Amino acid sequence: MQLMLVFGLVLLGACGTVLLKVGAGRVTYSEGVVPMLASAFNLPLMVGFTLQMIPLVAWVVLLKFMPLTKLQPMIALTYVVTPLLAVIFLGEQIGSLRMAGIGLIVIGVVLVSAS
Repeated sequence: MQLMLVFGLVLLGACGTVLLKVGAGRVTYSEGVVPMLASAFNLPLMVGFTLQMIPLVAWVVLLKFMPLTKLQPMIALTYVVTPLLAVIFLGEQIGSLRMAGIGLIVIGVVLVSAS
């Protein structure tokens, strides 16, 4: 149950990161401070911030029930899920070296979780 919750929180955080990327693209940086601040309050950016905060608060609760040495490495799954979402929703590409690195992260998380 705790592992499913952790994965759900990783997924929320990764979705938040993708929305931050989308929202950041809507911020205008070249027209001065006031237009930049006004454009920074766009929906994808605000939802992205919110989706990033939910896992942060939940980690605090999970730390009460799970060992830090097991929970903290599971956060690394964010580095697996986020690139996959970037490929699906943003059309980004993942090269073979990056894919190998993602594979190593998965192996590391599995080893830490099994111990």
